[in-house]
Amino acid sequence: MPTREIESVSPRKIPSNLYVTFVTPDPNRGGRKTVARLSAWVLSLGLAACGGGGGGGEGSPAPTPEPKPPNLPPVTELPAPDLLARRQQVQTFVAEQKSKIEAVDCQRGSHALCENLVDLRFSQGQARPEKLRADQTILLIDGGIGHAATLRYRSRILAYYRVSESSGLVEAHDPVIANTPRWGAELLRAIDGFQSPDATGQLRPSFVPAAWLRPLRPLLSGPRDFAMLDRIPHGNMVLAQLVEANPQAGFVVLDPIPIQSLLKAHRSSVCAKDWASVERGVQAMAQSLKEVLQGHGVDYVNLSGGLDTGNLPDSWGALNCGFTLGQAEAQALILAFRPLYAALFESPQILGVQAAGVMMTPTSHPLEALPLAHRLRVSYFHPLAEQLPADGVTGNRRPAVLEPNAADRAMVDVFLSTGMLDDSFRPGFNAAPPLITDSVYGLDLTPVFHASPSWSAPQALNRLIHLKRLLAPTLPPEAPLDPALIQRMKDALTPMGCSWAPEDSGRCKLQDPAWHRQQELFRQAWLPPSWNWAAP
Repeated sequence: MPTREIESVSPRKIPSNLYVTFVTPDPNRGGRKTVARLSAWVLSLGLAACGGGGGGGEGSPAPTPEPKPPNLPPVTELPAPDLLARRQQVQTFVAEQKSKIEAVDCQRGSHALCENLVDLRFSQGQARPEKLRADQTILLIDGGIGHAATLRYRSRILAYYRVSESSGLVEAHDPVIANTPRWGAELLRAIDGFQSPDATGQLRPSFVPAAWLRPLRPLLSGPRDFAMLDRIPHGNMVLAQLVEANPQAGFVVLDPIPIQSLLKAHRSSVCAKDWASVERGVQAMAQSLKEVLQGHGVDYVNLSGGLDTGNLPDSWGALNCGFTLGQAEAQALILAFRPLYAALFESPQILGVQAAGVMMTPTSHPLEALPLAHRLRVSYFHPLAEQLPADGVTGNRRPAVLEPNAADRAMVDVFLSTGMLDDSFRPGFNAAPPLITDSVYGLDLTPVFHASPSWSAPQALNRLIHLKRLLAPTLPPEAPLDPALIQRMKDALTPMGCSWAPEDSGRCKLQDPAWHRQQELFRQAWLPPSWNWAAP
């Protein structure tokens, strides 16, 4: 299933000629161009798609922050150990690691830490459920997350799957990192396995915010940037927004997005235009996926991709059926994937987000037009200097923002702020934009450096998880979501009270959760509300 980038340029988006497409059509990524588009200035700095470039990233001049976010009191539910003591423990750890890394120069001489470790496997590590909340399990459907899942965030990854190109069913997958220097593997494993004393003095696995590790990031540049290419895949940039914002979330990964694998598995039916047979194959895959969802107790789904008549030709072309599809045939093939969407977005105990398309109509985006009760279609807007209220309710006042396309509003459920003060090549950011780390290293927090519905979808999920903790604070972690709570969460995300956009039917679809620190990272007080990404 293709990823949703900015190739479908609209007047509200950053022009595509300011970006470079890294990857040409790749059948393993959903049958169309898997684009990890980066601005030329990011490339010149040697940063990749998930490297935290732009606006305060390493090597880039930080835009002047303005204005400061509201100084809201933190709400913490972390009884012990004291966060200050934990921060001091991390500072000691960082100093030790920095000294260790600086002493290693693998270009000039041999050192035991320069040993090249070969074929590190996901299966060699394990998840640590004691670090996680049972009601924050996310199915992440995307591509290229293997490195982060195997090293930096291994303790947060419950399982890794793919769809077989032969059977068309979900199967376990064991990603492999071909080569890694020993010092790099030891560093990432040490962070992932960090332990802190609890109230009784017993060491427990502990979350460490990427922002606390910032002094280490400059060391992993130039010759020491051993995983630069692993930061390029689209899925890393999605994981990088979810994993820090939700310190107790666990992940089940489906990699890559399964559209192309399904098309390959059922190529004969596809080329015969036997759409009913294709749909039966998708139904079988969806059933195997439901078993995964139930087995892991998945609560949320993030799908930063989609399939529509605009991008289907790339998927179709990779099959070499020998003919082109007409419009009605393309729609019929797309709709054969309804069972997959039903499994993701109609399960009674699961809430999902999907990156919306651009310039959507029911004809061009038939899957997006489906009324799926537990799906939120997500896009974005640029806030400029506007400061929306915490609930987004503005009555009949039209906010002074760079608005999304009016044509898309009826088929998009929520628009998330980018935190950008303009839509230029190198945009400025306000003091509290959406944040991202580098999911391969996880050593800093910076603004999400360019706009895409793909990057807004995880921001919406961050807010939903935060809303659930506010709306049902006494619900035990083992209790699943239910349709009534899901509806309350959706209503709270976009409350009624905005009459200025008829297309939105009174709902306040423009939301800025980043500005109001509406995510678990801040609610749990790992970072204070006054924390500023541009501060030294």
